[in-house]
Amino acid sequence: MVNSYRPTQMESDSVAEETIDLLSAPPLDEPALSEAWVKTQLSKGGAASLFDKFYDNCAEADEFYLGEFDYSVPLGGTKINLGTFHSIIETLVAHASPRFMDIDVPAPSPRATARAELIEKFLNGAHHMLEQNTPVKREIVKHQGLYGVSLVKFEFAGSQWGEMPEPPEDGVDMASYEQRVREITENRKFKFPIISEVVNPQECVWDTASTHPRWIIRNTEIDSEWVMAHFPDFEGEVMDGKCDFAEVWTSTHVGYMANGRWALEPRRHAYGRIPWIIFHPQTGIKTIGNKPEHLYRGIGSGNFGMIRAESRLASQYLDIVGRNAWSSLNFQGPRGMTEEVMQEFSQEPGARNYVPPNVRIEPQQTAEAPQSILQAMNTLERAIEANTVPAVARGERPSGAASGYHTAVLAGIASLNFGAIVDATERGFQEANEIILRIVEDVIGDTVTVFGMTEAGSTDAKIKPNDIRGHYVSAVRLTSTSPEEQERKLSLWRDTWRAGFVDWTTALRKAGVSNPLEVVGNRIAEDFFNLPQIQQAFSQLAAQSLPILQQAVEAASQGAETGIDAGAIAENILNSQGGMQLPNAGNFSATNQPGPGGPQQGPVRPVIPGSVEEQNLIGRQMTSPRRGPQPTVGGEVPPGLDNIGA
Repeated sequence: MVNSYRPTQMESDSVAEETIDLLSAPPLDEPALSEAWVKTQLSKGGAASLFDKFYDNCAEADEFYLGEFDYSVPLGGTKINLGTFHSIIETLVAHASPRFMDIDVPAPSPRATARAELIEKFLNGAHHMLEQNTPVKREIVKHQGLYGVSLVKFEFAGSQWGEMPEPPEDGVDMASYEQRVREITENRKFKFPIISEVVNPQECVWDTASTHPRWIIRNTEIDSEWVMAHFPDFEGEVMDGKCDFAEVWTSTHVGYMANGRWALEPRRHAYGRIPWIIFHPQTGIKTIGNKPEHLYRGIGSGNFGMIRAESRLASQYLDIVGRNAWSSLNFQGPRGMTEEVMQEFSQEPGARNYVPPNVRIEPQQTAEAPQSILQAMNTLERAIEANTVPAVARGERPSGAASGYHTAVLAGIASLNFGAIVDATERGFQEANEIILRIVEDVIGDTVTVFGMTEAGSTDAKIKPNDIRGHYVSAVRLTSTSPEEQERKLSLWRDTWRAGFVDWTTALRKAGVSNPLEVVGNRIAEDFFNLPQIQQAFSQLAAQSLPILQQAVEAASQGAETGIDAGAIAENILNSQGGMQLPNAGNFSATNQPGPGGPQQGPVRPVIPGSVEEQNLIGRQMTSPRRGPQPTVGGEVPPGLDNIGA
């Protein structure tokens, strides 16, 4: 009988407490940034030495991707480098980097659904604008395939927005100040102030202890002029030409170093974390010491020898085929005459040769290319496909596939080889969403406008820091849906909704619509405004207002010709005619509307755009008696500048 040890109650409590203490232990401290520490990490005695073998692996992957690898051939022999690895990487990129991403921002509560959808729309537009500035998605996947890791940096690019001017102290030049502010504000609507950059891992060293490193250093060689232009106060020695430049990041600080001296000493940044993302597909193995060459292994690792042998066999085969294509000739006849014919004989295409009757020419029989070469190449090709990307994933129909459906099934199975990279890319973009939202909330601190295309169509959004409020969580899926598949999904979920199994917004989201709440609201509003009584009310309103509108337009036109503020003239006319106002339910609440007994008291509850409550408010406003002129809210802030600096 095997005796089993069971801890006593006291021992169990002790172990539990000890385990909790271990789990709640504080993280390792960030390094104290100093010139000496950075130099150590970049030297052979520091972290850089740990990356030497990894850098060698990256350089080898570059050679095979570019077709610049080497191997030995006989003197005068043919030498070709097959583009096998280039094709593998490009197939991977095509499968794992679709045009659109499916971003889902969960709502922590039903009341936060609209805010979650706004964040979701913003992130979709943000990624579209990031791709327009610097396409990164394909490079991210490519680096994961080549090196087993991809590094991306996100930063706020304030120069793209333009800096707001300081208001004049004396208030004399207020008009030009307001004009400049309006120009910058308008420009910001079309410029995305966040940039992303895919950085080659061969330029970096970082903390490999975890997926979220405590520090990262990028070390490159750049023009000295660039350093002096960006850091004019730099007092270090900068030679003509090139200089070593390093940027050092931790979760709280950033510093820049040129030729071993601080060009800008470490300062605290506002990103809340390292604004770098490490896309790690986990295709390597975590060994003792977290050696980078083991952690990060590209899709070609262990296959370069076979790819080199494949190219060598192809070169040998072409040599043999070339010799057979231009076979040797045997000349028979009188000695002197035969030698003369041999000297003058030409085998160029279309050549005409004179051959005396007593001279015979016979082609010399040569051996065919051995089939063993083709068999060996076929064996290598199958082995490379098994370890990397099957040919069916490149659109080639495999032998034995009887139908397109069978081929599609095999292609789906082959795509499983990309699963690790797809998963890593999705996780990485979830982190990217967090960084983008943190930058808007903590670094920019102002309204940001985005627009772009999603799989469901165009999108645009305007978000403020108060719309985020720490809501950084999102789920990302990389999808590549064909139009046929999109139509099938739409039909499926439409039928599911009609059967009553799901609600309207859920069906729309499952069908691929990224903003279902907005779509539902627009549909409700459309149905409301198509009601006969609403159409009649609008017709009456237009008939009553037409003379007033005509008068306002004429006055505004005359004012524009004479240099008078046309907008002010039109506003005075409209106000003088009973304060005509168009319905605007977005500024109303369901609990503060005037009723038979006057304004209702109680808390103000915002109305969700597109909801039934909003439509009821519109109807009550349109049928209520006209209100008189409303006082204009004034202040010291110039018109249109009330949100600046918020």
